[in-house]
Amino acid sequence: MTKEKLVEKIRELLKTDNDLNFLLELKKEDLESLVASIRERVDKVGG
Repeated sequence: MTKEKLVEKIRELLKTDNDLNFLLELKKEDLESLVASIRERVDKVGG
């Protein structure tokens, strides 16, 4: 998955329209870790 798609996934998980393009400065591995962390948290809150 590209960094752009990872940032879009984060935007979807957070349900925000905020500009998160600053996250593109992170390494791809860091973005993947962030997506996993957010997804885990969202699943706990929603579950």
